[in-house]
Amino acid sequence: MKFRKGIYIIFFFVGLTLFAFSLMPFFREFHDDTFWIMTLVSVALMIFCLVALFYKPREKVKLNSKYERKQLLLTPPEYNFLLVLRQVKPEKYEVVPQVALNSVIEKKTNTSYRSELFRVCDYCFVDKDTFEPLLLVELNDRSHLRADRQDRDAKVAAICAAAKIPLVTFWQDGDLSYPTVRKTVLKAILK
Repeated sequence: MKFRKGIYIIFFFVGLTLFAFSLMPFFREFHDDTFWIMTLVSVALMIFCLVALFYKPREKVKLNSKYERKQLLLTPPEYNFLLVLRQVKPEKYEVVPQVALNSVIEKKTNTSYRSELFRVCDYCFVDKDTFEPLLLVELNDRSHLRADRQDRDAKVAAICAAAKIPLVTFWQDGDLSYPTVRKTVLKAILK
């Protein structure tokens, strides 16, 4: 790269020298027919060298990992449960899947990072007209019986309680019938 810069600098000064010679009266007397050509070529050479010297191409972002698009946003049980949730007063509520806490909760103190708000809840009921978040819903499977997941779930519940947004939890192996789900959801929203 330094070698290339050096070449551009040399050619810039060559162009500058040619330009200076083309403007001298003695050069015009002997080479009147090439005066304009030499002036134009020297100016073009200087402009090209200046652009080449100061142009910085955008660096490509280097990724250390491999990424690929997921085939599904929701697992089949999550999707089936979404269909049940969407039956609860569809004229009044929208159900948005996979909502990060930071989308519905704002941290008001600067005591630490907001990383705890990057946890994702399975579903969020929002007002259909205003899109105001009304209720968060979790659908737990057996992985939520692990200690680390229970800690995470307790933290999410505490954050939701502090933010005064209701959170209800359903279990995949529990009663997911429409009447039960409807009753639980409406009771939580209307609190």
